[in-house]
Amino acid sequence: MSRGSFLDLLAQSPVKPMLEHALIAGNCTEELGVFIAALNENDWQGVIKSRERIVELEHEADDLKREIRGHLPKSLFLPVPRADLLDLIRLVDRLPNTVKDISGLMTGRKMQVPDGIRASFTDFVTKAVNTARQASESVERLDDLFRVAFRGEVAKTLVVLVQQLDVLEHETDEAEIAVRSELFAIENDITPIEVIFLYEVVKEIGELADRAQQVGHRLLMLIAK
Repeated sequence: MSRGSFLDLLAQSPVKPMLEHALIAGNCTEELGVFIAALNENDWQGVIKSRERIVELEHEADDLKREIRGHLPKSLFLPVPRADLLDLIRLVDRLPNTVKDISGLMTGRKMQVPDGIRASFTDFVTKAVNTARQASESVERLDDLFRVAFRGEVAKTLVVLVQQLDVLEHETDEAEIAVRSELFAIENDITPIEVIFLYEVVKEIGELADRAQQVGHRLLMLIAK
C-alpha cells in the first residue's frame, strides 16, 4: 500500500488501516485452500502461482503492519489503549505468516498428500481456513466498535462472532485428530521423512486455527476493558 493510501485510510478513522490489514490477512488464509486444491490435483503450475499469491499478500500485510505501528496516533483519545490495538495487529499478522510457512514447506519439498488421508486432510484445511476467516471478519467490525466506544449492540454482535469462532476452532481440532489418526495408520506405507514433514504441516495448520482463536479472544478483552 502506498503512503498516500495509508494516510487516506488513517484520516477516515484511526482503525481503518487495521480493517484493511485484517482483510489482507483473510485473503491470504483463503488462498491456502486454493493452494491445497492445486496440490491435490498435482497441478504444480497452480501450486507455484498460489504460493506466489500467498507471499505477495503476506508481504502486503507486513508492510501495512509496519505503517500502522509507525503512524497510529499516540495522542489520540481512543476508547481502548493504543498498545492493545497494536497487540491485536500482531496477532492478526501471525495468520498470513503461518500460511506462508505452510505453503513454503509444502512447495519447497514438493510434498503430496497421500491418498489415504487426502479427504480428511482437505476437510481439515477447509475448517482451519474458515476459522481464520472468522477471525478476520471479527476484526473487520473494529470500526463499528470504535464508533460506539466498544459498547452496545455492536459489541454483543462481536461476542457472538467470537463464540462462533470458538466452535470453528473446536471443529478444526476434531478434524486434526482425524487426520493424525489416519496418518498414523499409513505411516508404514510412506517414507519416514515424508511422515515427519506431514506431521509438521498438520501441526502448522492446527496452529493457524489456534492463532485465529487468539485473535477473537483479544477482541473480547478489548470489549471487557
